[in-house]
Amino acid sequence: MTDITEQLTKLLGDNAGAPFLFVGSGFSRRYIGLPQWDELLASFCGEIREFGYYASQANNDLPSAASLMAKDFNEVWWNSENYAASRASNKAIVREYASALKVEIAAYLTRQSYTRVPDESLARELAAIPRLNVDGIITTNWDIFLEELFPDYKVFIGQEELLFSNPQSVAEIYKIHGCASQPNSLVLTQEDYDRFEAKNAYLAAKLITIFIEHPVIFMGYSLGDKNIQSIISSIVSCLSQDKLDKFGRNLIFLQRCSQNEPGGFQPSMMAIGETNLNITVIKTNDFTEVFDAIETTKRKIPSRILRYCKEQMYDLVRDTESHGKLAVVDIDQIENKDDIEFVVGVGVAGLHEKITQKGYQGISLDEVFDDILAPSSKFNSDDLLSGVYPSLLRRPNKYIPVYRYLRQSGIDSITALKSSKHGSIEGLIRRSQSGRLAGYQGQYDRICVGKSTQEIIDLVTPQKASILLQFQNDDQIDMDALHTFLIANREKFNSENSTYSSYFRKLACLFDRLKFGFPLTE
Repeated sequence: MTDITEQLTKLLGDNAGAPFLFVGSGFSRRYIGLPQWDELLASFCGEIREFGYYASQANNDLPSAASLMAKDFNEVWWNSENYAASRASNKAIVREYASALKVEIAAYLTRQSYTRVPDESLARELAAIPRLNVDGIITTNWDIFLEELFPDYKVFIGQEELLFSNPQSVAEIYKIHGCASQPNSLVLTQEDYDRFEAKNAYLAAKLITIFIEHPVIFMGYSLGDKNIQSIISSIVSCLSQDKLDKFGRNLIFLQRCSQNEPGGFQPSMMAIGETNLNITVIKTNDFTEVFDAIETTKRKIPSRILRYCKEQMYDLVRDTESHGKLAVVDIDQIENKDDIEFVVGVGVAGLHEKITQKGYQGISLDEVFDDILAPSSKFNSDDLLSGVYPSLLRRPNKYIPVYRYLRQSGIDSITALKSSKHGSIEGLIRRSQSGRLAGYQGQYDRICVGKSTQEIIDLVTPQKASILLQFQNDDQIDMDALHTFLIANREKFNSENSTYSSYFRKLACLFDRLKFGFPLTE
């Protein structure tokens, strides 16, 4: 364990809350090679003046330069044949002079491949990031790289959505400057920044608990970044003197070493107006030293589950009406907040002991997944459907394979199912039909269209393949390649081994449907 890892592990261990990441443009530049902001703007100047003209007109203030550039770009966008297809698709959302430029920037960012890693050392860092024990991420980035690294995290886009929602500060991403998935949300021009700054005090009030109760690790920013200075200044103005020291101790800036500069864990001072904050700066060219420390503070309960529970707790307190039912489920079967119905009690530990003493009846879901992938089933299908599936149906997990056992019981149509004693299973089948995540359609279209199942598996990581393979049409899927892939990645079905476990289970259900399924129309 390196000195940086040891010291950061101790600092994080002294804090009750898991860390938050505050991620800037340097993060996406480091791992996927996205351009700097001025380079990005310059790439859209092909049919207008050179970017240097706009930058000089704005005294090199980039938001002001973007404002000037957006006005000229708007004229070109509405008239140039080069943007005819984009106009046809996006003219309904081009509502102000900067919208056209935002639409094209967003399109560029969503076209980027997030599978490219520059070198082996960065590949190791990147592989470690999805395993990090962080409660949430705040970012000014517009790209969707973070959503891909943390697919189970709930995303809040823009200042407005964060201010008028009920974030739980667990397993969430706050995209405070907007997102490429919603072009008009981008904070790009001087007018956008003015609107953002006008509400900065409200944003600071929303974030203040995070900054006081959690270590916040800044990645991809310099200490002098105007965005960070502004947000921290707004938070400082809300704090009493006795809170400032704790606030400063929670600020950790991760920076690369310059040439011949020694790395290390360094106390530093950050001047915010007349206030000096004692912060920590970590300088290293190997960020795994930092990631190893973050990963050591493991949770017993995954962050995504904590967020779902906190949301449900809020609803129970806010709403005095009784809705839903009480159920006992395995925690790794929880997939989304709509599936959770629970009661929190104090002083009822004896209930857990009674459940433990009684034990669980029947076959586990893991055994079902193993059996679906086996050459032949080891179960009596009728007994399994009668004795095990009634309890599985009560689980919130939407993705439970069943077609194999229906076929083996002589049920080969929806009509036969409805008239059988297993008719209740129809609901399970219908809720597990599609595992596609709409946010990945663009990435599939960019890098996977025309490729075979095996080519997609070879192109991306197994985790990413578990998502992208589900966009293939049924007749395009190579069943042998899919089966081999699922067998090779069987350990990733377990949430303790993979944050992508639900996607592998969805893919196994797709395999079950394609191999043993039948149409759901009568």
